[in-house]
Amino acid sequence: MSAASEVQLLVIALGGNAILRRSDDGTIETQFRRADESMRQIVPLIAAGTRVVLTHGNGPIVGNIVIRNEAARDRVPPMPLYIADADSEGGIGFMLETSLTNALATAGIDRRAVTVVTRCVVDPHDPAFSRPTKPIGPYYTPEEAARLAKEEGWEFTEVPGAGTRRVVPSPRPTEIVEAPTIAKLAAAGDVVIAAGGGGVPVLRRPDGTLAGVDAVIDKDWASAILAEAISADHLVVLMEADRVYERYGTPAARPLERLTVEQAERLLPELDTGSVGPKVAACAHFARATGKDAVICAVDQLAEALAGRAGTRITAR
Repeated sequence: MSAASEVQLLVIALGGNAILRRSDDGTIETQFRRADESMRQIVPLIAAGTRVVLTHGNGPIVGNIVIRNEAARDRVPPMPLYIADADSEGGIGFMLETSLTNALATAGIDRRAVTVVTRCVVDPHDPAFSRPTKPIGPYYTPEEAARLAKEEGWEFTEVPGAGTRRVVPSPRPTEIVEAPTIAKLAAAGDVVIAAGGGGVPVLRRPDGTLAGVDAVIDKDWASAILAEAISADHLVVLMEADRVYERYGTPAARPLERLTVEQAERLLPELDTGSVGPKVAACAHFARATGKDAVICAVDQLAEALAGRAGTRITAR
């Protein structure tokens, strides 16, 4: 096998905590510090010659953008949610590409980072549009949530031990519009930041034209569909926990080092649908569709997980 054919292409999905964590103050300085920490984990892979496509979450930032829209609605016409999706994708992408450019320069590596604002096609008949489940934005008190539900028509859900968050439709993507371009950029050696926050949801009309739609796509599902479309060698999903657990949060919790697609799908009913559940489901889809492995691990264990010494690996069989 030639050296060129041994070069691997990874799609690495960063969690929202790559930019902002629940306990953070939300300032741009803190967001850049988090981005710097996350990007330093990626540099060794790039130094080894790996081609990398990065995806990322956008919560609670997209929710904060919506709040700013609402706060200024008497002076500036509020923008639809899909525009907030695009705004967050561009802004977070700028932070990540700047942090990564600086980290690469410090390491003496000559590679470019580029952000692609990515459109993801969804099905207008997806049942998610009638059952909003995707949390966005900050946490509210029950009283604040009740007021906003009445004034704005928003829907909310209780997050155990944390508070109340707004929920919006989260349809499953069927196509990544920019996938061919992303593949070309990655093949040329650029580190591509794409499908941020799950990308911008769009509908494809019968005549082939596109239109934005108010929703937030789960970034792990967008990452899986993108990884499949660009023939990535692995999908890697990063999170705060070190791996997937059976009976998580109970005294009988058991860490899972390896799961087949069938085992992963049997585990799904017991997993948190707002957190690890979509990660496992998206990874299982990628493994089943491609026959290639997917990995779920903590950010600081990325190298160990790729070597098979950490995280949870989901395999086709």
